[in-house]
Parts: sequence; C-alpha cells; structure tokens
Amino acid sequence: MKLNNLEILSFRSRFLHATRTFFHEKGFLEIDTPSLKKIPGMEPYLDPFMVGSPSGVEKGYLITSPEYSLKQALSLGAEKVYEIAHTFRSGEKGSSYHTAEFLMLEFYQTGANLHQAMDLLEELIRWVANKLSLPLPEKPFQRKSVKELLSNWAGIDWDRNSLERKIAELSLTNLSFDSMEYEDCFFLIFLNLLEPNFTSEFQFIYDYPPEMAALSRIENGVAKRFELYFGKIELANAFYELLDPIEQRSRFEKEQVLRRKLGKEVFPVHEEFLQALERGIPECSGISIGLDRLLMVLLGRNSLSEVSPYWREI
Repeated sequence: MKLNNLEILSFRSRFLHATRTFFHEKGFLEIDTPSLKKIPGMEPYLDPFMVGSPSGVEKGYLITSPEYSLKQALSLGAEKVYEIAHTFRSGEKGSSYHTAEFLMLEFYQTGANLHQAMDLLEELIRWVANKLSLPLPEKPFQRKSVKELLSNWAGIDWDRNSLERKIAELSLTNLSFDSMEYEDCFFLIFLNLLEPNFTSEFQFIYDYPPEMAALSRIENGVAKRFELYFGKIELANAFYELLDPIEQRSRFEKEQVLRRKLGKEVFPVHEEFLQALERGIPECSGISIGLDRLLMVLLGRNSLSEVSPYWREI
C-alpha cells in the first residue's frame, strides 16, 4: 500500500519516537553535536559539503558523521551516548538508496565488544519493528566473517595478491593494479562475487582486512568492525573503537596522503579528537545506521522517495 505524504510524516514520527524510547529505556544519553565544523570527517572516499558566509569570513563543512563529537562526549565521562543527526555527503545522489542529506543514528556503548554491539543493534531493530507492528522473521540475523564470504564465494583470501589474481582471472577491470588502492581491489571482488549472493534478509558482515580498519582497532591481523546489510543494501557500519592516539594520528596522516593522491581536498588532522583520545576513552563499540534506509527496509519499500516527502529537494 502506497502511503501519502501525511502518512509518511506520521510514520516517520512514530519511527523516531520508538528509536529514542529504546535508547532512553536503555539508559543512553542523547547528545546534540554541531552540524557545521571546521574539520569534517577524514575518510578518503567521502566528500563533505563546504559552507561559507556571504562575507567570506566564516567557512566550514557540514558533517558526514557526528562520530568525532560523540567520542569527545565519551572522553568527558559519558558511558552510553546516541544522536540522531542530519548528515551530508556530496556525490551520494544517483540511486534509489542515496541522497545528499540523510538521517543518521549513531551510538556508542562502553564495555561492549563487536558481537555485543551486534546484539544491541539487532535488539533495536526488532524492538522498533515491534512498536510499529512491522513483522520480522524470528530467525536471528546471520553473522558471517569477510574471510568466510571470500572463501565461500570467491575461493580466495583477502591478501592483495589473491585479490589481484582473481580480478585478472575474471577481467573485472581495465585499470592497472599500480593505479588501484587496496580498497579498490577489495570492492571489485565484493561487488562482483560476494554481494550478488546476498539474500533479502538482515546479515552482519564482520572482521575486515586490516587495510580497511578506518577507526577500528586491529587484533590478530583483523580489523574489528562490521557492517549490517539487508540484501544488497548497506544499513550500518560499526567499529570496536581504536583508542590509541598515536596510531590514530598515523592513520589520519595516511588518509591525508591518500586524499591528496585522489585529488581531493586535504583537511588538517583533527586535533580535538586526538585530544579526546589522549584524555582517555574506555573500551567501546560504536555504530552508525542510516535511518531512512532502515525505515525503507522495514516498510518493504524500494526507494528512499517512499519514506520521505522531501527526498528530491536536493
């Protein structure tokens, strides 16, 4: 059944209320962080929107994630925090699942490892679905490691040589391997050999190659992070958080080099975030999830335009 715009707004209101109620009952502190910052996220493959005043005096960027600010709250003594924030990423338009501005839920819990974070996220989704009278299968969400998927569907490990051999064997690109980063090779395999096997159900994909650690810690040669998919739709990304300021500075500097190589604007190292790590953050896991996509999936829709009357404004 197609919802009219007023029905969509009403359903979104109930969806957001249910989400906030879940965290309130779990004892999470709702945080509101700045949307306009001098330094946005450092991720090499994300492009933030620049914002400037007519006078040219003020300049900043709309956030691609509230991550750094929320972790600063943890460094001040908070133990469980969350935020529902409008986030902005350039170049995200172009399909039914992408938009330049979207609603992100991000939350952190101290003392939680990666699998405990999966437990909490699954509990949240089931709780919200129940409050909205949207049925979900009782079967627990699947949990599969990246190595398991690569072995089962590509017959390889994740070292670069194995990725390159499979790419060459299947002629997946005309680019030279010298021009490609590790992530380029990984995603060629992921998108062509792994993702086509994903079925229309929730599944966690965890333990990534160390080259893709981002802000997660590396243990035993594995980046401790996960993503949640429904079918081929990525819904959430999570880290067992890296807390070492020295290692984090090193990663930021490597990301600066990569952004320069990719011809992107190179941002200064985020010193305030590093100072938060130096103050000390307890061991924790953090999760970000696109709420528009989650609502779309729960309602069984095929486009973000079906869950927001504002989808095409930009």
